[in-house]
Amino acid sequence: MNQNRQQGWIIEETGFDPRYIAKGESILAQGNGYLNLRCAQEESYVGQRRGAFITGTFNKAMADEVTELPNLPDVTELFLSINGERFSMDRGSWEGYSRTMDLRTGEVVRRVRWTSPKGDQVELRFRRFVSLKEVHLAAFSMELTPLSGAVELTVESGINARITNTGSQHCAEGEKRLLNGEVLRLCTQTGQSQIPIAVHCIHRFTPQPDRVLPVMERRRFVSRCVFRLAAGQALKMEKLACYHTGRDLSFTAAGHPSGTDQIAPVCAAGDACIQAAAERGYEALLADSAGQWAAYWEKNDVEIDSPEPFDQLGLRFALYHLNIMIKRDDSRVGIGAKGMTGEGYKGHSFWDTEMFLLPHYLLTDPSAARTLLEYRWRSLPGARRKAQENHYAGAMFPWESAWLDDGEVTPRFGAADIATGDSIPILTGLLEHHITADIAWAVWLYYTATGDDDFMNRCGCELLVETARFWASRLEWKELQGRYEICNVIGPDEYKEHVDNNAFTNYMAAWNLEYAADTMVRMEQQWPAAWARLSRQYDLPLLICELRAKRQALYLPVPRADGLVPQNDQYLGLEKIDLARYKSQAGVSDIYEDYSQAQMNRLMVSKQADLVMLLRIMPDLFSPDIRRKNFLFYESRTLHDSSLSHGQHCILAAWLSLDEMALDLYRHASAVDLGPNPTSSDEGIHSASMGNIWQCVVCGFAGLQWHEGALSLRNHLPGTWRRLAFCLEWQGARLRVELTPERMSVTHLSGHPVHLQLEHVVYTLSQGGQRQAVSDGGVQ
Repeated sequence: MNQNRQQGWIIEETGFDPRYIAKGESILAQGNGYLNLRCAQEESYVGQRRGAFITGTFNKAMADEVTELPNLPDVTELFLSINGERFSMDRGSWEGYSRTMDLRTGEVVRRVRWTSPKGDQVELRFRRFVSLKEVHLAAFSMELTPLSGAVELTVESGINARITNTGSQHCAEGEKRLLNGEVLRLCTQTGQSQIPIAVHCIHRFTPQPDRVLPVMERRRFVSRCVFRLAAGQALKMEKLACYHTGRDLSFTAAGHPSGTDQIAPVCAAGDACIQAAAERGYEALLADSAGQWAAYWEKNDVEIDSPEPFDQLGLRFALYHLNIMIKRDDSRVGIGAKGMTGEGYKGHSFWDTEMFLLPHYLLTDPSAARTLLEYRWRSLPGARRKAQENHYAGAMFPWESAWLDDGEVTPRFGAADIATGDSIPILTGLLEHHITADIAWAVWLYYTATGDDDFMNRCGCELLVETARFWASRLEWKELQGRYEICNVIGPDEYKEHVDNNAFTNYMAAWNLEYAADTMVRMEQQWPAAWARLSRQYDLPLLICELRAKRQALYLPVPRADGLVPQNDQYLGLEKIDLARYKSQAGVSDIYEDYSQAQMNRLMVSKQADLVMLLRIMPDLFSPDIRRKNFLFYESRTLHDSSLSHGQHCILAAWLSLDEMALDLYRHASAVDLGPNPTSSDEGIHSASMGNIWQCVVCGFAGLQWHEGALSLRNHLPGTWRRLAFCLEWQGARLRVELTPERMSVTHLSGHPVHLQLEHVVYTLSQGGQRQAVSDGGVQ
């Protein structure tokens, strides 16, 4: 990928290798939070992974499989035959290849000159986008010009329902109809969840085809068009497509019937949508979508002036994907670990949402953050069910979440064990409990940043109480030590299973207990609706006493004599090995080629930030010297085999004034998907990494912190960066922050007056006001 064009807005692919096409499909994926399409080449290749995903359409393919986001019928495939030769870049020869994505508009354009095995040469240009305004719509354009002589051209394009999720078929055969002689329609339904799906498409050609034949095959419905073109005569094709499902808000809010009875209104909505789109055409629809993108960038762009163009492009790439992975108005759905750019992790939501993504949405679009937390509130029945199944109280949130009432959906087994050959059990769904406290932490952060009492009355207080009740029942009393402990868990470092007293988990649980108790004390006066509702279920004064007593008796790891805080009870006694080869690896998890999971449990090596993550979100737990010592020690033992790791280490490195290290970690985070590793993103981009990249810049280099309940900023700009500028929202105020090596300025653009801290000095800023801080801590 070439990243050095047009001031950090254009991603360009300048070569084609069919071995590595899946990565391009992921990073150039297009979407709008409702509909996302992988950017597969129009023609077909071995190893291609076409993907069409609609948020919330979860289905279980077989009784013994977990629910997943289904890969829906495809509309991107295009078959071209030039004088009887199938167009494919792995046949004949090609030159002048370029595929670009313009992040400003979300449009992808591909150009190539192709010479067939018979010697016929044609020039092709393909364009496509998924509308940010009309969320059901995707649009495609092709222009083909013969260069060497007249050709007979055959075009096949339509709807391919032969798509699977790595072999699992989620949709029925469906009903195919040709409407008005031009619209291809497929109406189908998912199996177990019985969600109606309607897919429509229409083609427009200039010049008109000599012959048109609709072709209906099993799970495939296309138009076969034949043209005769003279040399230099261009064929132009526009293809418009739309998707509708029975889970669309427009149907569920209107009270339409479910299951098979819902197919007719879903199909009718698609009929109207495709006709309206056809009246406007590609260019007009693109202009509408581009206008929505312009508004997004006006509000959310982060400007970086760096001698390395990748620094700017990496962040804008992250912001692009942060916009297409979220359905901002639908609290029934979360964000998948791959967004909707691939089948990886089956579309499930993890702790990634609260810890890595929510801060971005909260500080740029608080209503979107509220939607994500309402999804967790609406998922409480599944969380309560998981707690009951494991003999705990309260709400034990699933490690992997899908549809609201699915509960825990973590697969039971994963890859093969290098030593035994057996499938490795996936224990995160059983043992990685910190997600419950992570969700409570996100509730606190949201309320701190917004003061949204309505949310607390309806959702927030209940989330805090139920998560705290889980921890109160989860703690284990150790008589000999005279304290509570949390044993047999997995912390954020997933290379370590069955550990005791993971520092991150214990501190987060303690925080959850304490903050829930404090919230209940305030509840009767501040959030009376929540108090009235919860008082009917629990003796809240008694619960407050229980939570505080258990919080006081919970063991929290502290620094040893050498200053190190144990990541868990076992970690500092594990076997040390030379990690140099693994730390310099080009890919990830190479260590699994040499060690089994059981062996990894005995080695002093970490997958990702664990104790470092704790130091990042609770920076005042320990003294600066202890923070620095632990950061350096644990980073030296961490392989960053998770996309979650580099970003959090970057933030702490910036705070510790490890400037070169922080910038290097930022660039590693930016390269997780956009970098040169040709297979890093085959199953989709890493959504949490997108949030991490934003956090590196805003929380790391601009020093944004919130842990004391107030907004604070401090200049940690990398030495080679000349300027950084961004906007954020905090407690009803919209602010613009600009940094140079010498100073920082904050301008109040709109909204309420706000208290903030610049370089440790507290100010109140109201509309039109500006404060500047120079790098040595003086304020003007």
